Amino acid sequence: MTRKLSLFAYAGALLAAPVAAFAADAAPSQDASAATVQEVVVTVQKREQLLQKVPATVTAITGATIAQAGVVDMRGISTLVPSLTVVQTVGPVNQSYRIRGMGSDPNIPTFEPDVALFVDGVYMPRSGLSVDDLVDVSRVEVLEGPQSTLYGKNATAGVINVVTAGPTSHWEGSVEGSISSLDSSLHPGVYRLAGTVSGPISDRLRIRVSGVGYSQGDSYKNLFAGAPNANDLNRYSIRAEADADLWAGADLRLAFSRSEIFNTRNGDADNLYYTFPPTPNNAYKLDFGPLGAHFGITPCPDNDPNDRVICTSSPWTNASWTNVGSATLTSKLGPNTLTLITAFSDYAVRDQNGDIAQVLLPILAYDDIQRGGTFSQEIRLASPSGDKLEWLAGGYYEKSNFSRGDNGQTPTFIVGDAGPFVPLPAPLSAFTVGQVGDKGFLNSKESSNYGAVFGQATYHFTDQLALTGGLRVQIEAKQAFIANSYSVSPATPTHAFGPCGALPVDIMTALLTGPTTLTCAPINASFAHTTDYVTWNLTGEYHPTPDTMLYATVARGGKSFGYNLGFGNTPASQRQFQDELVTNYEVGLKSKLLDGRARVAASLFYTDETNYQNAGFIGGQFLVNNAEDVAVEGAEANADAVLGGGFTANAAVTYVHAVYNTYTAGPCYFGEAANNGAGGCILSGRDLPLTPNWRTNAGLQYTHILPIGDLYARADWTWQSSMLADTNLDPRSLQGAYSLVNLRLGVKTAKGFDVSIWGANVFNTTYSQADYVSNLFGANDPAFQRFLGRPTEYGVTIKKSF
Repeated sequence: MTRKLSLFAYAGALLAAPVAAFAADAAPSQDASAATVQEVVVTVQKREQLLQKVPATVTAITGATIAQAGVVDMRGISTLVPSLTVVQTVGPVNQSYRIRGMGSDPNIPTFEPDVALFVDGVYMPRSGLSVDDLVDVSRVEVLEGPQSTLYGKNATAGVINVVTAGPTSHWEGSVEGSISSLDSSLHPGVYRLAGTVSGPISDRLRIRVSGVGYSQGDSYKNLFAGAPNANDLNRYSIRAEADADLWAGADLRLAFSRSEIFNTRNGDADNLYYTFPPTPNNAYKLDFGPLGAHFGITPCPDNDPNDRVICTSSPWTNASWTNVGSATLTSKLGPNTLTLITAFSDYAVRDQNGDIAQVLLPILAYDDIQRGGTFSQEIRLASPSGDKLEWLAGGYYEKSNFSRGDNGQTPTFIVGDAGPFVPLPAPLSAFTVGQVGDKGFLNSKESSNYGAVFGQATYHFTDQLALTGGLRVQIEAKQAFIANSYSVSPATPTHAFGPCGALPVDIMTALLTGPTTLTCAPINASFAHTTDYVTWNLTGEYHPTPDTMLYATVARGGKSFGYNLGFGNTPASQRQFQDELVTNYEVGLKSKLLDGRARVAASLFYTDETNYQNAGFIGGQFLVNNAEDVAVEGAEANADAVLGGGFTANAAVTYVHAVYNTYTAGPCYFGEAANNGAGGCILSGRDLPLTPNWRTNAGLQYTHILPIGDLYARADWTWQSSMLADTNLDPRSLQGAYSLVNLRLGVKTAKGFDVSIWGANVFNTTYSQADYVSNLFGANDPAFQRFLGRPTEYGVTIKKSF
């Protein structure tokens, strides 16, 4: 405990300096009529509150800031919120969020997130769904730390709440177009068109329709002769809302959105092939010898994982669609407010790769078909705001389903022409990948029924002192099954595996049967389990002055168990991972300074996670298991200020130290000797991946009145310290510290035109979002794939509002 307290003291001292300096910079100018910092209303506690009055760490990015900073997706939001990290891998749907270092891996579709994403109160089962492009957004609220009392099972790290703009009582609209160019190996063009129209149909009915289309050319040059280049993207999203006044004090909002990714080769990483163990100069050692000559293949002449130049006979292709619908009824019930939210989501994803081994040879093709959906019903009754006792009570039900494969109609794996000549990894190196046309089928399904009742109450002892307590009782039942199968040639050699007898051995049986673990048949099993637990929070707040609040909170959160339903040789008995429980302690300060011209917030936190659900690359697949104990400690501070002379500014800094206190069944990185007696590695004492100790951002906005309207300029800077970018904690995946700078200059006229030129990542910083093992073929020539962040992009945007 002494070490934790000393860390808090150290972090607090570091945070005090930038906050004080920021406030000093915001000293009053000679202009006594200068504006104050804009008040922001948020709904993170299921009722409208001023941001500065919420006793929790919340960052709210308004629609105005989103527009000024040129943010169009969640990765852009992360540059404005230092505690938020966005990781995207194979395609936009494979996206995940981490807050304060805690989060889930994007490559496992049944791995439910630690950061819950909501769009207008509707829970999104996959982080990459329905936010392909942020358009017509009123604000994005990021609530940090466990929020399981009000938001449920998947909010152990935090909540992202996207609030869209609603229908208006007068007709308005806009159309916006952008043209830009990416500074990648092929310098592709990028085109984006967005539009909105909103207004009344009658005195009691209003509508709003918005849409966005996005098209980007190939951004990765492919050196493989005859194969297409990679990493283009085509997508669109439309949203329609209707807002009706049913009776006095009752409002019904209906919403439906459709998002689709189509005709897209997106998801290829840049690869690195190296000797094992690495030589001092990282010498090239991918050599096919006579086999390569037979197929006309030579090693890729490019071995730089940072230049967006690749070699692949078949780039990844992605296709997906998402439908989300909701009906929200808000009605007065006496002095109280009743809210009913009925919602559904439905989505499908297909990822294909003819060179899944990513070693150029036609060894193995991959076709992954996924389908999922949810139905949910929430009911809440809330007392009026401002009473001495404010309370809220409700219930929530959600039914979800997910399937992978199409019941044996489409093979997940198909052996290619080079398969018969390529040996399997040890200890099966006497066997080859398989015969041409050998097929493997992955079929699995999972369904869940989740229910909860919850309540929260705040008692105001005085105008200065209040205490809030919340409780949620929840239960979840999951059912799942996995039915792997294969079809292999009669010529496939067999081997006797103890009690299993003689089994055919090739890549299909190794991935779908697991002969090395004496699984005598393809994994074919059913699972069912029910769990229940209680989450809660207790928060005290004290207002020494009307503009200052101090708060302290302790919160208990949780996330239910799950199953590993992918391929791989893990026995059915080891495919369940356990409930995750988290306890968070936090103290914070929020204050307005300088007659409202500056606003600051700071917090210190310590989080303890029991049975943290963690993913690693094990046995040719990504698997989730439990780290017995994880500790996260750190501090945050942010500030906004009106500086005078047309300048406003914002700044924020986050310090996080996330460590596996106890983790005895962790994954080993390539070349690391297993040391836990069960083929895994003890990771106790190591820092978590994808978690830099420091992240910070600062933004400066300038506005100058011209005869035709307003001239504006904005600069945003983001910096983070080094981190390990590989979930297996491979030290070779160290991503060093880096900075990103975005710039924008524009003119907004009185007639509704807004023209701007802009640059993102203007210094063309190259950085890795995540590194992963990229092929299945042993430790002699391991390859790593690097999912790079976006390069420099320069563009122009024209918008007309009417």
